[in-house]
Amino acid sequence: MDQDALYKIVTNLVSNAIKYTPENGSIICNAHIKKNNLFINIKNTGEGLSIEQQQLVFKRFYQTHDFQSGSGIGLALVNELVKLHQGTISVNSKPNEWTSFSLVISLDKNAIQNATIIEQNTDNITSHTASKSTDILTNDSKFNLKNKELPILLIIEDNKDLNILLQDIFINQYHIISSIDGKEGYEMAIKHIPDIIISDIMMPKKDGITLTKELKNDERTSHIPIILLTAKAGEENELSGLQTGADEYMVKPFNQKILVTKVDNLLNLRKKLQHRYSQEVFLTPKEIAVTSIDENFLNKVQEVLDKKITEPSFNVEDFSKSLSMSRMQLHRKLKALTGLTSSEFIRSQRLKLAVQLLKSSDTNVSQVGYAVGFNDHSYFTKCFKKAYKCTPSEYATKK
Repeated sequence: MDQDALYKIVTNLVSNAIKYTPENGSIICNAHIKKNNLFINIKNTGEGLSIEQQQLVFKRFYQTHDFQSGSGIGLALVNELVKLHQGTISVNSKPNEWTSFSLVISLDKNAIQNATIIEQNTDNITSHTASKSTDILTNDSKFNLKNKELPILLIIEDNKDLNILLQDIFINQYHIISSIDGKEGYEMAIKHIPDIIISDIMMPKKDGITLTKELKNDERTSHIPIILLTAKAGEENELSGLQTGADEYMVKPFNQKILVTKVDNLLNLRKKLQHRYSQEVFLTPKEIAVTSIDENFLNKVQEVLDKKITEPSFNVEDFSKSLSMSRMQLHRKLKALTGLTSSEFIRSQRLKLAVQLLKSSDTNVSQVGYAVGFNDHSYFTKCFKKAYKCTPSEYATKK
């Protein structure tokens, strides 16, 4: 059983019971293990639920009463997590008296299909669980890159339950950072330059429409795909969202599989553009740009390269300063557009220029490397062979 998932299940059920228990009411929690199954029952006194409410209570965005705050995501999340562990959950209630939630989860590792079992050190269970109360939302301080190959997903959603649900959907495929308001979300986008953003529209401090406009008009972030989520249905609202520059627009409650597919499709489109760049002899802004802002950025890149690429001293630091970006911002931007880091991009452009010299000029092969900015002939040969599967001399004889 996943510790984190069990924590979220129990926390949501207990929080729900507390929320709906009147003054001087009672909450009873029972848990036991039998035949390798975990049984949990949480019962509270209170107003209770009608038959209709019991049938709908696990649906996303359903609320038992119009006047109650919250989005109704909590019990939907519990239901998803229980099902993920091949378990079952049910609700029973007597109106005006009590409500009871019962769940059964198998503790047999083999019962969970398509799962990767990670053994945990039981000595750390207490401290790990205790920290979860302050670790519900993945924030800036928790961000790390243990696996640099995973893309970065920024989730901007002010509803805590929905934020958690979105994180759970993508946690295994992405490095997730998240924010609970638009202003902080914008700042995190500028700082980390994520690969994709999922944002709510109605948020405090800065709404999703304003956020999207600002990010899409900033050279540092214009390339980032943005999916907007909203509770407002209708073509007019969808059109408004897309006109801001958002790449996708989804109405709540959303289908998780469709959302995952949209995220995958947007990132696959970027990969196709990266592949197109690798096939080009020179940088072609119109071919690999996603927006006009990207095209302007790439034109600036080309201007800098035209002036500096042949200088051996030209490096990533000079490159980022010339474009008024931090090294990290330039790295993330170029990686998204071309699939290359800043240093790899400079090297790639030098090698492509070397190919042109070898094809069209009488420059001595031994001098080509120096002519395009390499100050070490053996290193130039090594890089050239890695990129083109032959030495510069062998390439020159083919022209």
